[in-house]
Formats: sequence, structure tokens, C-alpha cells
Amino acid sequence: MGNRRRVVVLATLALLALSAGPSRAQENPEAVSLDYCADQYLIALAPPEQILAVSPTATSEYSFLAAEAEGLPTLRASAEEVLVMAPDLAIRQFGGEAAILPMLERLGIQVVQLGFSDSPESARSNLRLVGRALGREARAEALIADMDRRLAAVAARGGERELTAIYLTPGGFTSGEGTFIDAVIRAAGLTNLGAAGGRQGWYDLNIENLVMNPPDLIIGSFFDLRTSRMNHWSVARHSYVRELLERRPSVIVPGRYVACSAWFFVEAVEMIDRALAADPRLSGGSS
Repeated sequence: MGNRRRVVVLATLALLALSAGPSRAQENPEAVSLDYCADQYLIALAPPEQILAVSPTATSEYSFLAAEAEGLPTLRASAEEVLVMAPDLAIRQFGGEAAILPMLERLGIQVVQLGFSDSPESARSNLRLVGRALGREARAEALIADMDRRLAAVAARGGERELTAIYLTPGGFTSGEGTFIDAVIRAAGLTNLGAAGGRQGWYDLNIENLVMNPPDLIIGSFFDLRTSRMNHWSVARHSYVRELLERRPSVIVPGRYVACSAWFFVEAVEMIDRALAADPRLSGGSS
């Protein structure tokens, strides 16, 4: 669509929205979500009658609630499509152009902006934010209570394990401090070698460091997804890494557990905890 035509369409939709009168009663606001992370919150917290549309990736293999998203209407994260739907709320983490957000709010559509979570605390904050906007606070608190109960159970079983772990993706990346994966590893009672020396964020895994300081456990993710592509030069292809995966305990976490930094990261924590309990090599500390 050309820029001139797009401006005309947006102006027409804006006039229609403004002439539609006040928005629906806010006790049961209707909402759309603009990306697959926002989809998870909308689907988990709202009943079907409040969901006008989700993103086209809501049913993708990296969507945690893909099965629940089947059959729901979808929309692209554009101002035109959102305005046609005329929701009370638009929930987003990263979807859509930033420029459409003030436009939607001027037209009476509340934009609920999710924070990028790097801890259980921020996952709780996002749940409460969306829960309040949807009028579903009780449902949000129930999800938080379930997450906290399960995390506490893992902590009680494992305590402070004197074990180390490293995270690996098909692209050869690992994670340091300030990432949600670091929070997953710590919640399982492990020390993240990727955060050694205060290393932060995402970066390429260094083979030399891995040789000098091999982990007790290798945690991989996204290897299960058809859409993941392993670069020919990825560290994950290195012969030493393949050998290490054969010799050392490892657990491959489904990508849908960690594709969004949300409350269901507890699924990954529990999966790691079960792997630790089941492997006798990991029962007595660092090897």
C-alpha cells in the first residue's frame, strides 16, 4: 500500500473510530494481541469472548499456548487492522511499529506494553499488568501463585546445588547475567557458567572457555523447532561440543518454554530439575 493511500485509510478509520462513541464497558474489555509473547498473556488471562484477535504466530511451534490459539481470529500488527477490529485494548511486547501506539491511544484504544522480563519478579509484574487491564486480576494472581509454588518446590528439592551449567542454542549463543535464561538456570539451583566474571547478555559461546571449564550440565533449547537453523559455523556443530553432549549430562528444553520470558518458564525449571534428579552423575556436586 502506498503511503498516500495508507494515510487516507488511516484517516478514514480514525474518523469512524471517533464517531463510534464511547468504548465498551470496561468491566469486560475486548482485546487484541500484537505478537506471540503478548498472545500468551491474552489467551491465558482472558475468556474467549474478550479476545478479538491474536497474532498470526499464536499457533506457531514456539508459542506456548499454540493449541489454545487454534481457531482464534488473527490480525497483523498494523494500525489499519487494529482500528478495524476496534478493540478496547491492544497488548504488545514487541509487535507493530512503535509509531502506531500513540495513534491507537489517541483513538481510545489502550495499549498495554509488556516489559521484557529477566526475572520471576518481572514475569509477575507483566501478569498483573495485563490482568488489571483485562479485569482478570484473580486469574493473574492464580497463575502467579502456581508459578511461585512450583519454584518453591524445586528450591526445596535442590537447595543450592554445587553444580554448573551452560546454555546453548543452535546458533551457538549462550547467556550471561540479565537474561531470562540466567534466571531459569539460577531457579534450578545451578551456577550459570555463561555469567562467570559478571558476563552479561547474549554472546557467542567460546570453545576455549568450554574446554578449560566444562559444565556439569548442558542446557540446550530451540533444537526441537523446525524453524531453527544451525549455522554451518555455529559452535553447536563443533566436534568438541558434540563430544561433550555425549559425555556430559544434558537436557534439551522445548523452545516454546523459553521463547517468551513469561511465567511458564517454570516448565523449563522443572524439566531441568527432573533431569538433575534422574542422573546419578549429578547427585553429588561438581564432577
